[in-house]
Amino acid sequence: MSRRRKSSRSSCIAIVLLALVAAALAGALWHIYPEYRQLKARQQRPDRAPSGKVGEDAAPSGRPVVAELYFARIVDGKQRMVAIKRELPPGLGVARGSLEELLRGEVPRGCDRPLPPGTELLGIGVADGVATVDFSEHLRTGFQGGSDNEQVTIYSIVNTLTSLPTVDSVQILVEGGTVSTIGGHHDISGPLTFDSELVVPHS
Repeated sequence: MSRRRKSSRSSCIAIVLLALVAAALAGALWHIYPEYRQLKARQQRPDRAPSGKVGEDAAPSGRPVVAELYFARIVDGKQRMVAIKRELPPGLGVARGSLEELLRGEVPRGCDRPLPPGTELLGIGVADGVATVDFSEHLRTGFQGGSDNEQVTIYSIVNTLTSLPTVDSVQILVEGGTVSTIGGHHDISGPLTFDSELVVPHS
């Protein structure tokens, strides 16, 4: 009889211990699982570079990329811009390829190149929706003057890059540093967003 009581008591103790262990595991999982779920969510965000890091947009492999480029055009004697869709050459990031086309690609009929001759693209990166693009000093020294002309120069860059899905705004640098203006009319010291003021339809 005493043996049965001891056996029963041991079984009760084992059940209680198992219940306590199960409760402890459940509590641990309750705290761990949300953190695990958040980690997985962060790992699955494909579009933007991680905060604090700068990386170039990669062109999708095996597929041609069509970008919207903004070239200069004189309309009724005034400097304006038109949007031109163009397939980018392979081997470059989307953001870099778009600007290289503005600088050196074929100029559409009736249009002009929007950036001053001799301007070089020194670097470009995209982080958290902001494209930071660095040009040579020729962006300023080669500028010919005029408020509309300056606005077209600036927003040919900004509008071209913000047409990309990973770019919301653009910070323009010259020789690695921020500058207040290119020609004295428009402030470029901070990030700029798309502006349609001087954009006209392409005919």
